[in-house]
Amino acid sequence: MGKFKLKDQLAGIAALIAAIVAIGGGFVKYGEIMTKLDVLSEQSGPDLTPLAKMIGDNQKNISVNTGAISDNSQSAAVLTKEIELLKLQIEEIKVSTSNPLSN
Repeated sequence: MGKFKLKDQLAGIAALIAAIVAIGGGFVKYGEIMTKLDVLSEQSGPDLTPLAKMIGDNQKNISVNTGAISDNSQSAAVLTKEIELLKLQIEEIKVSTSNPLSN
């Protein structure tokens, strides 16, 4: 039988301990990751129901206000024509008052 050297035995034991520590560290890291995943999977997202209701209400208001916008544009067109008419009438008044023979 061969003689076992103490130095070789200690190196083998140290390598075995290093392997066990490395494997144990891997299991610890795996456990941490699984814990984080469990915590994240238990969390739910924010409740978007009020936001969806607000969006729906705004879309209803937009469809209702579209008629008001077209009414406003028609009113603006009418007012523009009235302003043009008034300007013409003012010009006629200016011309008639500037002529001394028009009385």
